[in-house]
Amino acid sequence: MTNRLEKYIDDNGLVETIDAEVEKPIFRRPGYEVLPTFAELDRRLSDGLREARDKSGLTHADVAPLLGLHPIVYGRYERSETKMHVSRLIHLSELLDFSPIDLIMAAAPYRFGKSPEASERRRKLIKVVEGLPDEAVESMLSLVEAMSKLRSEDGK
Repeated sequence: MTNRLEKYIDDNGLVETIDAEVEKPIFRRPGYEVLPTFAELDRRLSDGLREARDKSGLTHADVAPLLGLHPIVYGRYERSETKMHVSRLIHLSELLDFSPIDLIMAAAPYRFGKSPEASERRRKLIKVVEGLPDEAVESMLSLVEAMSKLRSEDGK
């Protein structure tokens, strides 16, 4: 391993770990919970997808043809038997009217805050912002950027 790579690992708090899906050691960034395996992340994504479909009132048989899939093939996503590609996640979010970030946050909440409470606050904030009209988002962004600029000037 090069010194540059070792420095990157150290600077970013990455830890070496083993996952059953990968034959070699890998590096990950820990959060407030024990790092879930890739299989656990896939299960959480599948659970979130099933919840989104249930909320829509559609069945496997309803959703599958909208994706160009057979219901048995679609069911594999909800049972975590088939890995979901990002393009499929986006397509599903279009069909079932959810934000892709919802599933990602459900699978890896530790990536959105230093505690479960901080992650939940960020999730709530994202949901509020998603529902705002464009003018409000523009105003809010201007305000936050101004606050960030003031904060960075105070830190000098």
